Amino acid sequence: MAHPFTSQRRALIIYSIFWLFAAAGNALMLRLNRAFPISVSISEAVLQNFLFALLGLIAWYPARYIPFRREAWFYSILAHVMAGIVIIALWLILTVGILRALFGSDEIYNSYLSSSVFWRGFIGVMVYLMIVLIYYLVSYARSLRERAQAEEKLKTLVKESELNMLKAQINPHFLFNSLNSISSLIISNPEEAREMIIRLSDFLRYSLKHRENEFVTLEEEMVRMKDYLSIEKVRFGEKLNYNLNASEECRQVQVPTMILQPLIENAIKHGVYESLAPVSITFSCAIRNAYLQLELKNDFDPNQPSRRGTGVGLQNVSERIRLAYDGRASLAKTSEQGVFKVTLYIPVEKNA
Repeated sequence: MAHPFTSQRRALIIYSIFWLFAAAGNALMLRLNRAFPISVSISEAVLQNFLFALLGLIAWYPARYIPFRREAWFYSILAHVMAGIVIIALWLILTVGILRALFGSDEIYNSYLSSSVFWRGFIGVMVYLMIVLIYYLVSYARSLRERAQAEEKLKTLVKESELNMLKAQINPHFLFNSLNSISSLIISNPEEAREMIIRLSDFLRYSLKHRENEFVTLEEEMVRMKDYLSIEKVRFGEKLNYNLNASEECRQVQVPTMILQPLIENAIKHGVYESLAPVSITFSCAIRNAYLQLELKNDFDPNQPSRRGTGVGLQNVSERIRLAYDGRASLAKTSEQGVFKVTLYIPVEKNA
């Protein structure tokens, strides 16, 4: 997260103007209350406010890297106290040291300087607390804005992903191939044709039904993916084999809707289409260290020329889970010895 003042020209100008007014007010008070010469009043006011303005910019880093947590509030406060002591002590040492070097020959001013250390420190503490509070408010506002932007981006990605899924399914290749398979089955195996129509209907209905819902149980997601694979199984016959397996504990975990479909589609496109031998698609699930580990593997023929894909499917899945779980979910893929594997790591505690 960038510095709220130095990263924005307008904010830096406003910050500088504030300290200029503070210095002017400080000089006026010294002139009226202490009757110091104008040169002394202006020099002290400019010096101490300029130094505090610089140290005030540095105070952003304790506020940035010492987040206040309720479960560890004592350590957060203690860390800020230590940071505040260092910053205010540095300000006092520099301010008093430089002023004493400049005007220490004046006994009246030198006496005033020594007696003013306490109230300077008190004012420094108040100003430091105010600056840190401003930084926390800025950080909180930025976090809210970034979260809103992330949620909006997630909604857009979900809609795009679902629309891409519908385009991939409700296109001439998918529908025509499915309808041709159904047509051929009507005569040879009417019961299987009827079953395929039901599965196709259920799958498309599921796709439309959950366009506005972001999460479903893994069990529901697996049921619809079996429908999808069953339809493809009719087309590819013995060339396609699949096995989807997950424990009851895994099945009850909420996952982003249609998160498996691009992975399975990718396995069919780059595995089944390109292989001359039978291809197995295997899905498994396990819960490890509070993470749901979803693993999809498929065989492929390394000797066959690979189709060039856009890679959008896996990228969309990776981006969707990253945003949905605030960066705590991830996607990993490996390809070795004729087996392509995609693994999703999803926090179990995420609910819809």
